[in-house]
Amino acid sequence: MGTLELQNPELGTEGIGNKLANLITKNKDRTNPLIAAGYMDHDIGIMFMFQAKKGVLNNSGAASKLVNPYLKSYSVDISTFEALYNTFSTRGNEVRFDFVFITQKDYTKYTGNINVSTGANEFLYFIATPMDYNGDPLGHYIIFNLGHKFEIDKDFISLDEARAMYNQYISSEFYHKMNTYSNPLQQTWCIGYTWADINRILNERNIAGRLYKEVKFIPGEVIELEIIEDYFHDNPDYDFDATAYSAAYRGNEKRLTLIGRYLPDDLIGKEGFFDMGSLYP
Repeated sequence: MGTLELQNPELGTEGIGNKLANLITKNKDRTNPLIAAGYMDHDIGIMFMFQAKKGVLNNSGAASKLVNPYLKSYSVDISTFEALYNTFSTRGNEVRFDFVFITQKDYTKYTGNINVSTGANEFLYFIATPMDYNGDPLGHYIIFNLGHKFEIDKDFISLDEARAMYNQYISSEFYHKMNTYSNPLQQTWCIGYTWADINRILNERNIAGRLYKEVKFIPGEVIELEIIEDYFHDNPDYDFDATAYSAAYRGNEKRLTLIGRYLPDDLIGKEGFFDMGSLYP
């Protein structure tokens, strides 16, 4: 049984983890390969987000009134990942993030906050679902932003509550329009990450050696391999592992994903991005 009683086949040969990492086999000219990788991640992340605005979000018909205003400012404190990691990392291999729609009524119920500064009735959020070693859920935890501090002993929800929020997502006009637009013709409903990758997020440091305080998530769209190849053709300072990229993304073009941005900014003039992990149909 998978998350929310749905099967979750992995996509590609590397189903879990940061897809933007390890795409540079070596850096030809720059002296610091970590800085070089940061710039590369930034540029690819920007392309993913730009394409989403032109494609999957625009074609959903919901970008102007729903998705963009709320998901683009979906900030999560690093302590949220720390709490999940400390509680579940020894009990399984990964955590999955299920996309859900919650209503204003849901938001008030689970946060106690009645001051929702929007006229929209639904918000795109995700539920964190730690998985045991057999691939079964260990619990469901709704991850809010809008100033709500995550508390692992309070922000858990039942399977029925999680299923109701998930069903609001997959039954929405937004989901079905994305489903028609995407390739393959089944839209993303879940993103997976190993606990090892979560641990790397917790210990990631900026150029000054300081730990990051939060991560901001922005919607992106998986773009065609040819676009990435053209980018590296025009940026010969990098050696690009096209085979690794193809294994991670080929056949999943035009699908919704999330790009993570470390805050405070890592690079002067450019943000530090990372991909949120594997896509599940």
